[in-house]
Amino acid sequence: MVKKFLLAAAVLLTVGVLGPATAVAGAPVVLSGGGTGTFDGIHPGSQFGMGVVFRGGTVQGHFNCVMAGRSAFAGLRLMKVDGQVTAGSANTAAGTATFSGTGTLHMNNATSQVEFTVNVVRGGPKVGEHVATGQISMH
Repeated sequence: MVKKFLLAAAVLLTVGVLGPATAVAGAPVVLSGGGTGTFDGIHPGSQFGMGVVFRGGTVQGHFNCVMAGRSAFAGLRLMKVDGQVTAGSANTAAGTATFSGTGTLHMNNATSQVEFTVNVVRGGPKVGEHVATGQISMH
């Protein structure tokens, strides 16, 4: 547990240091999108959605990821991570972003608070190796 917390803290610290250097002052970067994800490039694994605004050193937004009954994991009826984005960085030239925050993990019939980190690449199906349908855009 302590190692997991320290790793998450290190990731958040790194993201926090990179955030201000990658955003243009006064010009927000908006990351948005949604769709379905895949673990193997063929079978659907999750549905996701995000809306994140990077403005200078401030990052705000929301992230949602759900696996409900169609996952490759036996016995998993519901997994949902739903949370507020509070840190991150975006590189519009490369079309990449990383964001993190805290949210609620719903796992079958139990809930708990978790930290999450998401790495994204702008594009649609097969642009990012884990997007099956949908699109992620950055402007």
